[in-house]
Formats: sequence, structure tokens, C-alpha cells
Amino acid sequence: MAELVSSGDSATVDGVLRLSADGFTPVDGYDVARVRTGSGLRYDVLTPAGERVSWTAPGGVARTLVLGGARSGKSTEAERLLADAPDTVYVATGGDGSADPEWADRIAKHRARRPASWGLVETIELVPLLEVDGPPLLIDCLTLWLARTMDACEIWEHPENLPAVEQRIDELAAAWSAGSRKIVAVSNEVGSGLVPADAGTRLFRDLMGRLNATISRESDLVLWCVAGRTIAL
Repeated sequence: MAELVSSGDSATVDGVLRLSADGFTPVDGYDVARVRTGSGLRYDVLTPAGERVSWTAPGGVARTLVLGGARSGKSTEAERLLADAPDTVYVATGGDGSADPEWADRIAKHRARRPASWGLVETIELVPLLEVDGPPLLIDCLTLWLARTMDACEIWEHPENLPAVEQRIDELAAAWSAGSRKIVAVSNEVGSGLVPADAGTRLFRDLMGRLNATISRESDLVLWCVAGRTIAL
């Protein structure tokens, strides 16, 4: 019978296969699969004898994606998740709103309800933030990041630049997956309505779906906000 011995932040299977939150060293005959869960990184092991054992590394949720439509409560839910982290850094991807009074009013309301101790970074350069250690990040939101990234790549005038946008999505997903700090990101679900009539909007919708799916696969927890209610996916 397979023997699983757990000791704090690591575990050993049959005295030869060591598992930890940082990874494992392959051992001949042992098939190891890893799945991120809300409780931590779960290892599912198939032993040479055909037995199955599982162990979850402690550490909890490090990467959370909060999805939802317009005014669904997704930003409020994301802020709630980090309400007990006074050193959270709020990463705003939508600019300062100086050219749009309505947008500036939205930004002001967001700022007013956030804890005064939170920091603020206004940027779409997310990869450098994800690649370094530090306090928790709240990214609001990936939809505006995508729109501004498409602008930066001049995709509207040059559709042939699509690979450049796709590369930035892949780079963001890799940094999201590898990062060591706690992260909560907000993103819009825009693909559940009518098919847009124009090609540019269809392209944005399709890229938004790809971005959400890619980040979701690399997340420990994905939440979907609907009419102010939150559902774990």
C-alpha cells in the first residue's frame, strides 16, 4: 500500500517522492499531476503499483481572477478579497480619466471606497509588477489592459499586428502563473451577448475571451459575479 507522509509544507510518497509547494523531483514509475485549487497546489500521484494518493501543499489562494459583466459587482468583490491587506497595491490600467469627465468620476468613486493605506500604480506594464516580490496586487482591470495594449500595437490600423497582441497575452499569463505575490485581477465577460456587427469589435471580443480563458487556467481561484452575487467556477 502506498505510504504518504506529510510534514508541514512538504510530503513524501513511499519515502522516495518528495512533494512541496515549490515543486517535486520526478522519480521513475511515479506519475504526478498538479492542480491548483482554492486550498493550495494539489498533487495527484499514481504509484508504480497502480495506487493513487493525493496531497495539497499549504499556501492557499495566490492568484484570483474575478469575472463579470458591467456593474456586476466584480470590482467590489475584488476589493473585499484584499480588504484585510493594508499594503495592497491597486494597479489601475484605465488611465487617469483626465480626458473624460464621466470616466474621471468613476475613478474618483473607486478611490473613495478603497482603504487609504493602499498604494496606487497606473500602468499597463503588468509583467514587471508580477515578476517581483511584494505586497498583494489588485489589477483593475484586464479588459482595459487589453484595449490599451491593442492601441499600443496599432492593431486597429494594422490588423497584421495581431501576433504582437497575442504575444503580450502569453507573456502576461506566464508572469501571472510564475509570480510569488498574491494577486487579484478583475476582468469583463463580454462574450455572452450578441455577435458584434463590425470586425473590430468582434476581434476585441474574441481576444477578451482568449485572455480570460488563458488567465483562468493559471489561476488558483476564479469567481464569476452576476447581479451582485459571486459564484466560484
